[in-house]
Amino acid sequence: MKKNHKNLCPKGFRKKYFSLAAILALHTALLAQSQNTALLEKSDSANKNLKLSVILAEEFVENGDFKEVFDTQSIALSNAQNIYDFLNTNSLLTIRSNYGNPYTQNIDLRGFGQNGHKNLAIVVDGILFENIDSAPISLNSIPLDSIQKIEIIRAKGTTKYGNGAISGILKITTNRKNGGALNLNYASYGTLNSQFFTRSIRDTFNIGVYGQYQHTQGERYLSNLGDEKSGSYNKNGGITAFFYPSNDLLLKTNLNYAKYGIKYANPISKDAFALNPSLAGNGHTHQKRWDLTYSTGFTNFSDLGVVTDVNIGGSRNVSNYVNYNSKYEGKGLFSNFNSQFKSTSYLAEIGGEIRQNTRQNLGQKAEVESLLLYLNGEKYINDSTFNAGVSTQRIITKQSDIYSKQYNLFGGELGYNYALNSQISLFASYARSFNVPNVDWLLYYDPINFTPVANPYLDVATFDTYQIGTKGIFKIHTISANAFVIQGKDEAFFGFSKLTGVSANQSLGKTQRIGGEMKFTTQYSASLYSTLSYAYVNAKIKSSEYKDKKIPGVSKHTFTASLNYLPLTNLNLGVHYKYGSKMYDYNDFNNTQDKTPNYQSLNLSASYAFKDFEVYASVNNLTNHKNAVVVSGAYYPYEFEHTFSGGVKYTW
Repeated sequence: MKKNHKNLCPKGFRKKYFSLAAILALHTALLAQSQNTALLEKSDSANKNLKLSVILAEEFVENGDFKEVFDTQSIALSNAQNIYDFLNTNSLLTIRSNYGNPYTQNIDLRGFGQNGHKNLAIVVDGILFENIDSAPISLNSIPLDSIQKIEIIRAKGTTKYGNGAISGILKITTNRKNGGALNLNYASYGTLNSQFFTRSIRDTFNIGVYGQYQHTQGERYLSNLGDEKSGSYNKNGGITAFFYPSNDLLLKTNLNYAKYGIKYANPISKDAFALNPSLAGNGHTHQKRWDLTYSTGFTNFSDLGVVTDVNIGGSRNVSNYVNYNSKYEGKGLFSNFNSQFKSTSYLAEIGGEIRQNTRQNLGQKAEVESLLLYLNGEKYINDSTFNAGVSTQRIITKQSDIYSKQYNLFGGELGYNYALNSQISLFASYARSFNVPNVDWLLYYDPINFTPVANPYLDVATFDTYQIGTKGIFKIHTISANAFVIQGKDEAFFGFSKLTGVSANQSLGKTQRIGGEMKFTTQYSASLYSTLSYAYVNAKIKSSEYKDKKIPGVSKHTFTASLNYLPLTNLNLGVHYKYGSKMYDYNDFNNTQDKTPNYQSLNLSASYAFKDFEVYASVNNLTNHKNAVVVSGAYYPYEFEHTFSGGVKYTW
């Protein structure tokens, strides 16, 4: 008898513009469903839902009150052209240019400043992305149109992802549903952006392909002696496939490749920035890079209700700084497993991961090896959900013949969620997490003879995070809010030390972050919808030579606002605004220098859908606000004038 797998892969729908009322109704239904996990799991089709969650990324395992979710419709309504633009406009994440490089931007959550990207775990299609050095992860290899869901999880999941998952987790899931899209866009500075994705689902097979080509001539001059400006190109593509030979087994594999080149100008002085941010700095950087990631694995659904997921894979990358004759070569391997059982009264899961990453440059080889084991559980009692987890992780860091260090870490988390009713829930949690110094931090040059040695001033950074919050629906309003305290110890930074008399990687001693976040959504009518978000964080140094100073690179206040209006069924008009208050220069631990300019961007967008086509246009930074990152008094300008873009998208 032929096996029937169609229940595992329902056909996707052809994308049309829903009314905003329908979108909010869907959001509201999902929110109400997540308020009481125990009630959700009392369904007789729990095992079937588990299969759907794996194959179609319909996540239901993690508690919704601890995360912020953006689905396909909210991404489409934003009219953003890449993931950094979308996150910057629509979330409370702080997205900053990384010394002028638009492909590896710093992503900060809850006030970690220039080290934000080192304290936020980034997970793409279930695979943890990480660098062993100080460079941020590049997300430009993922076309925005290929993304099905983005989740921002705060202070939960630290046991599952281990080292570096301190402020939270950024989870990105690419599209697993039937259909596709072709998007062509042209914007200011001669920017051409073309991207596509397509996915086909059959009875036992699910395969998807995506690709992107982007090219731009940038906004800053590279030299005072010529008219050449900064510029870049980005080429990437990927393929993901699922095959389920039986109702109990899912096989999966994916391959992603990205190549980009970029020229970006060095910083300028404060006076030059005030005069004209497009002026050239003293020189520029020319970088070429390619990345390859791959993985394969399987998911088994046993008759006893146990779901086991196993993955193996790796990565290769080469980054060549052409005008500095410096070449970095990296490669990595990983394998992980997760086995879980979920009943009407509890969830239990056990998992682990082995990783090995290397980087070579100028004859020096850096290596990081890690072994992670974790155990998590949830207990459902009436309207209450209790969760707990523990983890142990062993990390070995090596740098050629200079040093070899070993760390043994023990983390844990506790949480409680209580549903007051079907619309309102309360939650509280605690997590202990860690950040091991990366290979750049650990490499130290003796101030007397300048020989490389192991850094004697750094240790594992330990963080204790406490948070409480609520989430609820009140007629036309949806609100979520939380308050948190993060106590840190041995947090690393780079700067001048009064004790040693040199600039080096060293410890801030004790740190403290106190803050809160709020998101307020309102559906005024079937055609009018708004979102207001606000984040506050007071990040201070509590010991060391900088005691009671503010941690630099942190905006105390972040505010976003958006308004969508549909005067016609297929016409969407949007207004998006983001504000970040002034912050201290990235290296100003004494808090004595001028603060950086506040961040502001006002964006307008419009789109019209007819049949399977959509035409759209937008203007960003309408007010020409001058934005910049400041490091040691040097200004790295970005988003300092308005830009225009427009395009057409075809979906099927």
